[in-house]
Amino acid sequence: MKKTIFIFIILACLVIPISSNAGTEEPESKIKTRTELSFVQTSGNTNTQTFSVKLEAKKEGIKNRYFLTSKALYAKEDGRETSNQSSIDGRWEKVLSERLFGLLTSGFSMDKFSGYEYRLYGGPGLGYDLIKTDRHVLQSLLSLIYSYDEYSVGAVSSDSYITGKVTLKYEWKILENLKFKEKLDYSVSFKDTNNFFINSATSVETKIHRALSLGISYVVNYQNLLPSPEIQHTDTTFLTTLIIDF
Repeated sequence: MKKTIFIFIILACLVIPISSNAGTEEPESKIKTRTELSFVQTSGNTNTQTFSVKLEAKKEGIKNRYFLTSKALYAKEDGRETSNQSSIDGRWEKVLSERLFGLLTSGFSMDKFSGYEYRLYGGPGLGYDLIKTDRHVLQSLLSLIYSYDEYSVGAVSSDSYITGKVTLKYEWKILENLKFKEKLDYSVSFKDTNNFFINSATSVETKIHRALSLGISYVVNYQNLLPSPEIQHTDTTFLTTLIIDF
């Protein structure tokens, strides 16, 4: 039943954007892609050095905007798996006014070393551009998310719940070829407020060519209610990245 509800949410996330565009004309916008190849150092539930890949695609029209992100990180030492993370996230945004937009989001992730065989989520939300200038962009998002977690450890095999999620995204164009980015989100279960997550991603990028950039970033993921006592609350990741934009 729980998975059926989630499948319905995913279908809604796919169908509503299509139906909302029926009978409307919007100038064709170009799909932009970004590939990030990173050397990674992790600490927390995994302590390893390895490589990761991140792929992004976006299409931003006047009324509708589409975003897709996938990430993967894997490591083995002495024939033993030491890290295994992957995720895919999709988001559709519908522009409602100059600064306000609606959104639908859905995603899937795996990180068994942090206690999750996999996680599924999806739901609607609203976003607002708090600041939008040539140098500074500050965006806030508020979402209502249905989550289903399948645990890799612990006495409980799975759980499902509704969460409220708040996200802040900030970009500062320091120089023509230098950019600072920060993304911070907080999500809490309405079923148990001790079950909350805080995620932060801080990065600096410098452009070295029209399509090439170099970046460094620091990611912190905190979970308050652990699937098992053996799991740590905080995971950190430091990345040195080659970025390719098309």
